[in-house]
Amino acid sequence: MQRSFYYWRTVFTLSSEEQKALSQLSVSNLYLKFFDVDWNEEKQLAEPVAKAIFQQKPPTGISITPVVFITQEPLQKLDTAALNALAINLAKLLSDISNNNGLQLSNEIQLDCDWASNTKNKYFYLINQLKAQSFFQKKIVSATIRLHQLKFVSQNGVPPVDKGLLMCYNMGNLRYPQTKNSIIDEDELKKYINNLDSYKLSLDIALPIFDWWILFEGNQYKGLVREFNPQEESQIKDRIQFDKDTIINGFSFKAGQWLRHEKSKAAVLKKCADLVSAKLKQKELTVILYHLDQNNLSKYNQNELESFFDSFR
Repeated sequence: MQRSFYYWRTVFTLSSEEQKALSQLSVSNLYLKFFDVDWNEEKQLAEPVAKAIFQQKPPTGISITPVVFITQEPLQKLDTAALNALAINLAKLLSDISNNNGLQLSNEIQLDCDWASNTKNKYFYLINQLKAQSFFQKKIVSATIRLHQLKFVSQNGVPPVDKGLLMCYNMGNLRYPQTKNSIIDEDELKKYINNLDSYKLSLDIALPIFDWWILFEGNQYKGLVREFNPQEESQIKDRIQFDKDTIINGFSFKAGQWLRHEKSKAAVLKKCADLVSAKLKQKELTVILYHLDQNNLSKYNQNELESFFDSFR
């Protein structure tokens, strides 16, 4: 079992706490998002955005697995000829980012897309066009698999890749005020993994170590609130109700609004990891924590982080 982290920030720079975690947990590889592929409405084309910027080089001994996040809109709007051109451009950009920053790459490239039944044919076509590019030669090509793509495999199909990465998070509807935790929930997970042992790809596993706050006004979803650190006395609450207009650490909230705090609790993570491990058909795999950030790391001790990995030993 190999240990890894996702690195999902646009600017690559590691704090001392993040470097320490890599060392203490014996992590020698990072899955690093190189860029997103999104639709530019003004230009009427798909283009890479949020390209990785390396303020520092990865530490010695750390290899990098490039990850490309592809939104659904380009798949909905591009024809075959445009997908062919896109594959050429994406492969060139991956090569340029790697070479310009002197990165030590792993033997894998990962594609991340929340495809659906109506976009699967174009996505799978794009994957095959990417695999034909020189940068992809002699590389393992993996694709992220979301839980709904696993559960409804007959509608969603199986991507034409060497292996998958099962994302064991974002399993509930965060827009529902009644939802307790949309990031990770043991009972929700059980609903999705019945056919895990018969899935046609070998699967690596990703587990969440993040939290977020979700803003509602009455029963209406208003959005995610990120980078929010409330006053210490509020930290222990899973819900904060605003009876009057309030400002907390620069965030403004109106009377009648409320926040639901969703966390990746260590005990829940461990139970979910054990559930998935028991159903996996293969034992040689990579376990990835999402994502490497000192604020995320601060919520766990080393024994807890070790236990998430060790569920798959």
